[in-house]
Amino acid sequence: MEEFKKLIVVAESATVGQLPFLAQSMGFITEVIRDDQQLALLDTEGALVAISIQGMRLDKYTMPIVVKHALQFAPVFLYRVDEHIVDQQVALISGIRGVIGADKQLDQVLHALKILMQGELYYGREQLSKLLDKMLKFKRQANEDVPSSCLMQLTRQEKRIIELVGEGARNKEIATHLNISAHTVKAHLSSIFRKTQSRNRVELLRWAQQFQFASQAVI
Repeated sequence: MEEFKKLIVVAESATVGQLPFLAQSMGFITEVIRDDQQLALLDTEGALVAISIQGMRLDKYTMPIVVKHALQFAPVFLYRVDEHIVDQQVALISGIRGVIGADKQLDQVLHALKILMQGELYYGREQLSKLLDKMLKFKRQANEDVPSSCLMQLTRQEKRIIELVGEGARNKEIATHLNISAHTVKAHLSSIFRKTQSRNRVELLRWAQQFQFASQAVI
């Protein structure tokens, strides 16, 4: 976990708020700039960039347009944020390390700044839980799509061979059962390994078990 030693505040509005003074009181090097283009001229090593959302132009995702540019130079968090406007889940996915609401009390801002400068993310538990739920749901859906995709690629003969492998049959036994040559069995297995991304019979059996192949196969 990277700790930050310097805070660069980007604020286009007339007032920057108390954040720079809080950072200075905590012993951090602090710089305030009015234009994110100045970041290219600054030493951003070990720095964290704070962007005041007030007065900033927002994109269609309610993110300050300057964020994308700022992220090229250093990690970023947002402050003085209207939490009813900014989607914190979008902010987190965009790589923003935290969001400090405009309605936060001084002690809350101080606590948030301390966490962020220590290299941790600053988001509410509810927001993190919602995002994690989405990620897990996406992963489950992705996993569910894998067997369907593979099954569409597998031929009828290949599906039957997978079942026979699952029953413990060796190549000669499969050849005899299907009335084909052992060489043909090897060719089918090579194709099966490629389509199921398996390197050997053990991984093929794991694949079949994981996606409950036997209950899905169409013979």
